[in-house]
Amino acid sequence: MGIQARVMVRFRNALLGSTAGTLLLMLVGLYTAYKGAGLTCERRWPLCDGWLGLFPANWPSFVEWSHRLLAMLVGFALLGVLYAAWRRQDDRRVKWAVTAAVALLPSQIILGALTVTEFTALITAAHFTTASMILLCLAAACAWTLETPPVGRLRALTVGAALVVPLHLALDGSLFVVPVSVLTGYYALSFLLWGALAAGALWAHARGLSRARILFALASAVTWVDMLLARRKFGLDQGLTDVGAVVVLVLIAGVFWTLSKQTGTSGVTAARAD
Repeated sequence: MGIQARVMVRFRNALLGSTAGTLLLMLVGLYTAYKGAGLTCERRWPLCDGWLGLFPANWPSFVEWSHRLLAMLVGFALLGVLYAAWRRQDDRRVKWAVTAAVALLPSQIILGALTVTEFTALITAAHFTTASMILLCLAAACAWTLETPPVGRLRALTVGAALVVPLHLALDGSLFVVPVSVLTGYYALSFLLWGALAAGALWAHARGLSRARILFALASAVTWVDMLLARRKFGLDQGLTDVGAVVVLVLIAGVFWTLSKQTGTSGVTAARAD
């Protein structure tokens, strides 16, 4: 492996690690919100309620304090990835996706502070949405640094996504009451589903599969809306998340059918060429 190849591998690993760190940060933030720990530092930001205001005084405030500490570490990691992207990366899509993610960080920090000092439904929704957009930009950058999978692997991706959707539905709290730890697991699973479907849309676009790209993108969008509704901040019927899960399954089935048809057509074309 040449020097340039090793540099690209290191960059990709750093990008993947930062993206995983961003996902972990979001899950810790959701756990903090569901535990009601966001206000335990006496509504002070960025200080807390322990020694000199720098450390937590009890377990609930430790949860909130840990979320803030992790946010700082992830923020610095993203700045490092941004620097590496513009120094080492040739793909402009990757450069601008990482740039967009970092550009959203200041507004996310402000919204994070407001969730402590204000904590309204609109602010928490904006905080969740901004975090999701940061994660989406990073996921897109990751997808572009990986080799575009063939149609057969895209079909396998749809099968895996279809198997995840029932779990996504069962764990969202709309069918039965679930503990906070299960809800956190729901979001971990759902964010992975959302990211995989978004990556599928980008890869389908790279393969020139316009219909599959649209269906992938729609399934990803519905999955995200499901996650937003599952936060239960808006007084909406949680049955909407059940409908959303069914819609996602239908869209994934449409992607699978489209890709199967594409594979069959490719096979016929290859046979005629022979």
